[in-house]
Amino acid sequence: MSILYNLMVLVKRTILRSLVLYNHPHLQNSSVLVLFTDHHDIYRTINNTPLGDVKWRSFLVKYTGDIPNEGPIPWMTKSYDVWFHDPHQVVQNMLANPDYAAEVDLRPYRKFATEMDEPQWQDFMSGDWAWNQVDQIAEDPATHGSMFMPIILGSDKTTVSVATGQNDYYPLYVSIGNVWNNVCHAHHGALAVVGFLAMPKTTKQHAKTAIFHRFHRQLFHSLLSFIVQNLKPGMMKPEVVRFGNGYYRHVIYRLGPYIMDYEEQVLLACIVRSWCAKCTSNSKALNDDNLLRSRVHTNMLIKKCDHGMLLDEYGIIAQLVPRADIHEFIAPDLLHQIIKGAFKDHLVAWVEKYLVTIHGQTRANIILDDIDRRIAAAPAFPGLRRFPQGRNFKQWTRDDSKALMKVYLPALEGYVPMDIICAFRALLKFCYLVCCNIITETSLKKIDDAVAHFHQYREIFKDSDVISTISLPRQHSIKHYNTLIHLFGAPNGLCSSITESKHIKAVKEPRRRSSRYKALGQMLVTNQRLDKLTASSPGEHDDTGQHEPPVLSPPEEDENEDFDIIDDPTSVLAHVELTQTPHKHIPINFHLMY
Repeated sequence: MSILYNLMVLVKRTILRSLVLYNHPHLQNSSVLVLFTDHHDIYRTINNTPLGDVKWRSFLVKYTGDIPNEGPIPWMTKSYDVWFHDPHQVVQNMLANPDYAAEVDLRPYRKFATEMDEPQWQDFMSGDWAWNQVDQIAEDPATHGSMFMPIILGSDKTTVSVATGQNDYYPLYVSIGNVWNNVCHAHHGALAVVGFLAMPKTTKQHAKTAIFHRFHRQLFHSLLSFIVQNLKPGMMKPEVVRFGNGYYRHVIYRLGPYIMDYEEQVLLACIVRSWCAKCTSNSKALNDDNLLRSRVHTNMLIKKCDHGMLLDEYGIIAQLVPRADIHEFIAPDLLHQIIKGAFKDHLVAWVEKYLVTIHGQTRANIILDDIDRRIAAAPAFPGLRRFPQGRNFKQWTRDDSKALMKVYLPALEGYVPMDIICAFRALLKFCYLVCCNIITETSLKKIDDAVAHFHQYREIFKDSDVISTISLPRQHSIKHYNTLIHLFGAPNGLCSSITESKHIKAVKEPRRRSSRYKALGQMLVTNQRLDKLTASSPGEHDDTGQHEPPVLSPPEEDENEDFDIIDDPTSVLAHVELTQTPHKHIPINFHLMY
């Protein structure tokens, strides 16, 4: 059933064509059981599956504040539809998934290298934040002995169609911090969409008004609070939860890091744009070292300072400040901060501006064309992507930016000063170090050294009048990676590339399969069916409808062979997708094979 529904791309015609394999007379005469009669039968079977069934619910939100004397602005009279399903049940389904039952940390740990006895950071539970949370749980008699379950949230706007209209969606995702980083969260059920947030829009005339910005922030915080409210009882009192290996444990929940890009950090932390959401550095001097933001410090500033001073000196919007210590929960974002931000949007663009400033537009175009030819001449090699047309393409994807990082630096040789080459080298070194699965104390020293060199050599862009300032939030964020690695482990487990990968399965493909008319409702049905298949496909089920852990039959003994039996679990990390393009000269219809 999973093959018919998932791999057939949910196209009715394709499903009907595939059902010929079950209904053909040659198979029926050979006593083969007919599983489904048509596509309606498949959909009906999936809809009636109780496993993984978390119903979608909706509610309307509307502005209820003061109306201007000249009349309401159009966005004030609109109602915004929000869809969600219970994250509490979604998290329980994740814990009961046997796909990664052997790849879950039940408790925080400290890891040390054997050679140098230096600490290492790998998965989320190896970080200091999880360790500190467990200390607090152990000190409370009501929660003592309970397993710590960090809830990781993430949100990221996505556009699914531009040519046929601006169709934007704002999915909200949930995951758990106990799953190892090497588990592909987006494809193994460790990351699930739990809601589609509202996106208020207005005209250009009112888009930058203070009242609209205030409503946007209040709406975002209110929706998050309402959606996760069913998790609050489990944060105070432990509950019994079934895990994928068949065992039951007492679990206590805590809200953990939030995966988001800088625009959402501004929205969530209630700060002014161009300020840092992690520290109190001034927006005009982000390179200076300052204290980290905290709820206690923010509350003290609100009591002692007026609104103007809060905005100008600390970048705080006092009208709406979250009660949680949200600054600590802001996760590192390799994709938007480093790969797309500091590398693609900054350094690559600055090189082009530098060439224009030094050589003029005509000569700069000739040099850029030669740089593209060098990039296109990169030899074929495993893991190295080729760019036949160079790097001059309009639509950049995540994979484009990552692949360009490997071939861009040698293409600049001879056209830019050595300081620019060193700036690129320092940033690339930093990126490769923080992308490692295991980060040691020695790695952290190399990371700090790369950050210092990058800050030193990037000054050439300012000295050459290419840019007016290097006080940029995305570049400034690399200063906090040392602290974030100590708190949350290796950054690749909290990168927004995880949520962007889920966009394909949860948003883009479901919309592509819809009729495009009121597509969100059809997308929700598709996601619900996929969740049921995820909960139903692995392993077998017992009489109660629960998953039975997979049982491997023991190997047959061979008296002529002498071997050791390995009791460690075997993990298969490969992800295989069948091709969707028909092969030439192979008949599509089953009866043509005879």
